[in-house]
Amino acid sequence: MQIKGISMALVLGLSLPIVTDIAVQNQAVANLAFPEGEFFDVEGQPRNWNLTLWQAKGKYYYKNLNLKTGKKLCLIGATASGTKTRPVFTWTNAKYKYRVSWQTVQSDLVRLQVINPSGQMILNELLVRQPGEFEDPNATKC
Repeated sequence: MQIKGISMALVLGLSLPIVTDIAVQNQAVANLAFPEGEFFDVEGQPRNWNLTLWQAKGKYYYKNLNLKTGKKLCLIGATASGTKTRPVFTWTNAKYKYRVSWQTVQSDLVRLQVINPSGQMILNELLVRQPGEFEDPNATKC
């Protein structure tokens, strides 16, 4: 009888922290800030990227222009994770993950990471927000 009680306590003890963690994580995700704006490579670095982030109608948008090749990628519908002080938004396209993270105390800086299907990080860039509003009226269009 004691073995059943100990087993039950062990199972409950191990499962309850997981349930609590999930509930806290979902609550935190619902309240994460999102860094809208246009972001470019940090000053002093070659300009390779023009990343535009915005939200509309409850969806998160990612548009990235490769300034060297002219190729553009626009993604809609990110998955939010992280914490209130270090939010992370991830978009997926063809098994590639496009992750944007930042610290809320430095919201003018974002980290752009691209992870390939095998899990390797193939891009890890720090980008800085362009001051002011969106200059191009098409900036927030995919």
